[in-house]
Amino acid sequence: MSWGAAAFAEVPVITVSTNNTPLGRKVLQQLSQEAFRRIGVEFKMVSLPSERSLKAADAGEVDGEGLRVAGLTAQYSNLLQVPERYERTSFVAFAKDATISLDNGWDSLKPYSVAFITGWKMFEANATGARAVTKVDKPEQMFHMLDSGRVDLALYTRTDGVALVRGLGLSSIVPVSPALKDVDMYLYLHKKHQALVPRLARALKDMKADGTYNHILVGIAAE
Repeated sequence: MSWGAAAFAEVPVITVSTNNTPLGRKVLQQLSQEAFRRIGVEFKMVSLPSERSLKAADAGEVDGEGLRVAGLTAQYSNLLQVPERYERTSFVAFAKDATISLDNGWDSLKPYSVAFITGWKMFEANATGARAVTKVDKPEQMFHMLDSGRVDLALYTRTDGVALVRGLGLSSIVPVSPALKDVDMYLYLHKKHQALVPRLARALKDMKADGTYNHILVGIAAE
């Protein structure tokens, strides 16, 4: 192969599906672009509904899925967790009634009707003990349900929820403290890309060590 042909050789492309929050999408996009660049791979991101996104990745229709909580390989056996954290996320309940107390964590949900997004595994695993559970496709739906009194609590991530409530003009809705859980979030790759998993983990570690990781997150927070 001539130098010119080598220079234009096709770069491998990894396509990852997501149903992340707006903030989570930015984190996934920007950190992945840099991490994959460092291992000589192009990163692309597509959007799918939450449960569909996981199933498509597990079936190999796309190359990976994120960002997700740890341990999903037990349920989606074709997906391998990249063992280096992308971000830490606070999962919280939002309410109109500021007197609601959730000091007992997930057990505190038992007296209430709650809503969350279909396919969000954190809530599907821990929030089904609530008095009533409604699953929705989009976060705007559950916040309007909360505002109209159709549910007591909307379960979401703190930072994105605060931004969404502000954007919707729903000033009476507030996040309840403490958080239901603070969780590390990870990228998953289909097992056909097993060789990339340790390389990508190393690239993320290197980004944290050289300051690139913090620089990207600070930039996202400032947007």
